[in-house]
Amino acid sequence: MKETVKKLAAYQAELPEEVVKAKYGLQHLARLSANESVYGPSPKVGEAVRAVSDDVLGYYPDGQATPLREAVADLTQVNPENLVFGVGADELIQLLTRTILTPESEMIVPDPTFGEYALHAEIEQATAVKVPVNPADGHVDFEAMLAAITDQTTMIWLANPNNPTGVFEKTADIEAFLTKLPSTVTLVVDEAYYDFVDEPDATVAPLVSQYKNLVVLRTLSKAYGLANLRIGYGIMQDPLYTAMQAVRLPYNLSTYQIVGGTAAILDQDYLAKNVAAFQSERTKFQNFLRDEGLTFYESQANFIWIKVGETKKVGQALLQSGYQVNDRLNSEWIRIALGTPDDNEGLKEAFLAALKD
Repeated sequence: MKETVKKLAAYQAELPEEVVKAKYGLQHLARLSANESVYGPSPKVGEAVRAVSDDVLGYYPDGQATPLREAVADLTQVNPENLVFGVGADELIQLLTRTILTPESEMIVPDPTFGEYALHAEIEQATAVKVPVNPADGHVDFEAMLAAITDQTTMIWLANPNNPTGVFEKTADIEAFLTKLPSTVTLVVDEAYYDFVDEPDATVAPLVSQYKNLVVLRTLSKAYGLANLRIGYGIMQDPLYTAMQAVRLPYNLSTYQIVGGTAAILDQDYLAKNVAAFQSERTKFQNFLRDEGLTFYESQANFIWIKVGETKKVGQALLQSGYQVNDRLNSEWIRIALGTPDDNEGLKEAFLAALKD
């Protein structure tokens, strides 16, 4: 067994809602800890999945996820042969690190960012180099990232908007950074939350055709409300595309994932309605935080990163009030996902009370 793997701790998944409610004697629990969509998926997803014949169960699914591939290609206006599908973006993160990193490699990430990037580097026995974000506003320090590059650097991760901060980097800034990278360094831009961005040019996906060392990741777990179906896709050029298809497990998406994901992608009206609701709630909650004089980073995602001081104390107080947030990422900062309008209103009062306790 790899020494690095021996040191790893298992991921602590969210407890089921009913377990949490029973433990704390709650009638209602707002689960605001995992950045899920409180509006759920398009009704067309359930209709499509229920229409699948039981006859498919004895056969392997379409290994190329053809209808989903065609729907995503049409939506993103990219070549279908530039798309790699995974069991959530998580599988693609794993496959990219497995394909690119060696024990001699260095990988650069902003700090803080999504923990799975560094986790999979550790599994591959590579070195994760963490570059702090600008403490004033949470933006990536691109100059410091460039300065961190060495002859061993083969990969850089950029979640945009970033998780857990929610901070969004402009496409022009990312491209300017990309042009300065050695061709041997792959830049992966994880756009898991890009659907929530209300600024123009929210994606760098159109740049993939111009840069062989650029990869864009997407997921249907967030804005599309399909966290349980586990569907993600990556946009990339050859030779990385061919390599990723080679290391990807065959038949990694079931027929239900393919059919459900396709239905979700095709219902852009439903997506737009829910994204608009999240954007409205985000504006209202950030205005509340601003009015209360609280420190937070301006978010373009469906969650907000807030400085609270004693994170565990505040998180526990909120949980006892029926609001489950993420207090496990930092000792001073807490991440709160946006819920329904009613939950967000109730959260304001509970949040202020938790800060005073």
